[in-house]
Amino acid sequence: MNRLVLILAGALVLGMFWLGIRQDRLARRIEAVQAENRQLSQALAQKPDLSKEEFNAVSRRLENAEAFMNAVEGRLTNASQLLTQLQIASKVLTAPPVMVEDRWTRRRSPLVAVSPSLDSVSAAPNAAVSSHSPTGELLARSWGPEQVVGPPNTFEAGDYPTAWAPYSSQGGKDEWLQVNYEHAVEVAEVRVHETYNPGAVAKLVAVLPGGGEAVLWEGVMPGGQAPLDTAIAVPAGTRAQSVKIYFDRTRAPGWNEIDAVELVARDGLRQWATSATASSSFADR
Repeated sequence: MNRLVLILAGALVLGMFWLGIRQDRLARRIEAVQAENRQLSQALAQKPDLSKEEFNAVSRRLENAEAFMNAVEGRLTNASQLLTQLQIASKVLTAPPVMVEDRWTRRRSPLVAVSPSLDSVSAAPNAAVSSHSPTGELLARSWGPEQVVGPPNTFEAGDYPTAWAPYSSQGGKDEWLQVNYEHAVEVAEVRVHETYNPGAVAKLVAVLPGGGEAVLWEGVMPGGQAPLDTAIAVPAGTRAQSVKIYFDRTRAPGWNEIDAVELVARDGLRQWATSATASSSFADR
C-alpha cells in the first residue's frame, strides 16, 4: 500500500509539472495565433478589395485559428481532469483505514479502500475510431483520424488539431492507423507526413481484400525534425487499396501526429487517403 501511495504521489507531482509546461507552451502558441490574426486584420484594412482566392485563403486561416483555440481549451480541461483523478486516488489511499466489526469473532479489522487505478484514468477506448460517421459523412474533429484524409494541411511542426493524434501521449506497440484509397494499385511507395514527435512508425502493411495483411516494410524510420515527409519504397508485387501503419511509441515519446499519407503506385498514380481508421484518437477525449 505504501508503495502505491508513493507511486501515486510521484505521478501527481509529475502531472502537475507536465501541466505547467503544457500550459506555458500552449500560452505561447495562443499568443502566436493572436499575433497572426492581428496581422491578418491589418492586411485586410490595407487592402479592402480582395479577390475570391485571397478571401478564401484568409477565411481558412481564421477557421484554423479558431479550431486551434477550441482544441487548446479542450486539452487543458482534460489535463486538469486527469490531475483531479490522481488527487482523488491519492486521498483515498492515504486516508486512515475504516474499522469494521466482524459479526462472528467480534474482532475489529481494517476495511481496505478501493481506489481508481491509473490504468482506468488514462486508458483509451477499446473500439477503433473512424474518420466517418455511421451514415458515411466525413467528420471534422480535432486530432481525429479524418485529419489524415486528403493532402497535408499542417505545414509547421507542433501539436496542431489538423493532424491525427492518438488518445494518449504514452503508449507501446499496440497503436495503428489505417488509411484507405479510391483505387487499388500495385504499391511502389508510401509517403508519411509526420507533424509532431516523428519516428514512431515501425511497420507498414497492405490490407488485403480478405482482411489479411502483407508486410510492405518494417524497421526504424530515419530521424529528423517535424514536419517530416518520409518516402518508404516497398518491394514489387503487392496490390492494395488500404495501408495500415503500426507504431512503436517507445521510440518517440509524446503524441505522434500524422497529417497525411500518400500512396504511390508503380504506374505513377498518386493518391491521398479518402478515409481512415485508428486504434485510438485524441478526438475521443
